[in-house]
Amino acid sequence: MPSMDVISLVLLAIVILSVLRGAWLGTYRTAAGLGSMFSRLLLRVLGIAAALLLAGWASPYVSEWAGRMLLEMPQGELPQWKSFSYTLLGFVTDFTLLRIALLFVLIYPICVLILSVLARWRSPIEDSPKKRKKQRKMGAFIDKIGGAGLGLIAGIWRSLLLLAVIFIATSLFPGSPLSRYAETSPAYRYTSQTVFEPVAGQWITQKLPVLTASATAELDGILQQKYDVIDRNIPADIGQAGVKVAGSGSDTEKAKRLYDWVGSRIQYDYDKVTLYEEKGIWNEQTPRDTYDTRRGVCIDYARLYAAMARSAGLQVRVVTGLGADGQGGYGSHAWNEVYIAGEDRWIELDPTWASGGNWFDRQDFADTHIRKSVW
Repeated sequence: MPSMDVISLVLLAIVILSVLRGAWLGTYRTAAGLGSMFSRLLLRVLGIAAALLLAGWASPYVSEWAGRMLLEMPQGELPQWKSFSYTLLGFVTDFTLLRIALLFVLIYPICVLILSVLARWRSPIEDSPKKRKKQRKMGAFIDKIGGAGLGLIAGIWRSLLLLAVIFIATSLFPGSPLSRYAETSPAYRYTSQTVFEPVAGQWITQKLPVLTASATAELDGILQQKYDVIDRNIPADIGQAGVKVAGSGSDTEKAKRLYDWVGSRIQYDYDKVTLYEEKGIWNEQTPRDTYDTRRGVCIDYARLYAAMARSAGLQVRVVTGLGADGQGGYGSHAWNEVYIAGEDRWIELDPTWASGGNWFDRQDFADTHIRKSVW
């Protein structure tokens, strides 16, 4: 006899325990529990549906409100809690799925509460003396058999719910260990092919991967944009230094002075790179940290440059992508773009590479830099 897989053993244990529990409780109490289980499930399903509909309806209004709040964001250094609030508002404005998810989390408990209150607006079903007398007259053996039968139904239902969770998980992550292991379970394969795939297979295989890809793209955008609002919260002394270094003159002259200052004052932190490459530890730092320690890597150079340039009235962006490593390959890199109003164009500059040459508005800049994202 072939050995039984763990999934089948778990399902069998659920069914057996449900049957034993039903026999111990008896027919009437098991029936009440089964009805309560289905009622709770229905309540959750209705709550999810209502919350999703309301979140989708409210999403554009919340986006518009968050956008107005961002436009009113004060300049200069902000308290940490306020900086975090504006960062969250930026995410709410720019990322639709995140916005709907946050609204759903807020709305769902309210929907469940309202539905629960409405469900109680009915005559309570009491265990009347007549029913209790009838139950006592019922033979103990028959009562346990009836309870066991209802327990079997409850066990099958619980097993189906567990299999449904596995089906969704394996559809979302088809290459995961769980997916490979589930395919070895006869119970899972049979239920998947005869129940889940005919009912929801098309939606799972076509719609869900698209939704997952959209969520992944939004997550990447959030990670790329996570500094956008934070770095606009420029400390007073860094802002004053930016204005002083930039001086007066054209946008190009201001941008070049800042480029020279950051490129010559900040030292490349090779220890930070080694720690990340060898141990996977990334020491996150703010423009404040870079300015105070005078050390950093490419993203730190670019973020400090952006903070100082903005304080001097320049439009500046941080660009992330790949930079040539001098050995025929490329590695992760970051640099800046500054808008020159008088020429109506964006120029590229790399303060990290300033110590090794002039990388300010070079014609061959694109030969060594591959841009992926801008923020």
